[in-house]
Amino acid sequence: MLIIADRPRGMLTLHKEVCFPISNSVRSLREGTRKKSEVVLSIPHSLPYDPKPFPPGLWRITDIEWQKDKSFDFDTYGTVKIRTNAWQWVEVWELDEDSDYLRPRGDEVKDMGYLLHWSASKTTLGCIRLSNTANAEILAKIIEKALERGEKVELEVI
Repeated sequence: MLIIADRPRGMLTLHKEVCFPISNSVRSLREGTRKKSEVVLSIPHSLPYDPKPFPPGLWRITDIEWQKDKSFDFDTYGTVKIRTNAWQWVEVWELDEDSDYLRPRGDEVKDMGYLLHWSASKTTLGCIRLSNTANAEILAKIIEKALERGEKVELEVI
């Protein structure tokens, strides 16, 4: 199964016909939309970096994580997280004495953990945001069935 996330068009397409509105707006220092005190840490190395949009390329959907039965932050992730193997290099930042962003260090680290999910916020830390929880759940159920059948589910991000 191939899912296409067309970020410029704001559309996720499945089977060339099922479409879901998406966004990939990131609150960042570059855009002037992130405060210096809102430090984000890379996954898995826990180093400070300035979030970037979901990396383009061909990725795998690796898991569906339902949040309904757990203690979770509904406003951040909605009812389901669609996990991917997407990753990208991000620039590591130095922090000042108050643990706020100071300046780039000049080195990079691998960042992972990119998801598809709904969020009450219009921005994410790089994840692809589905427009509502209903769409996130419909997509997750379709993917979950394909994974249960042993299908490879790929996500092409453009």
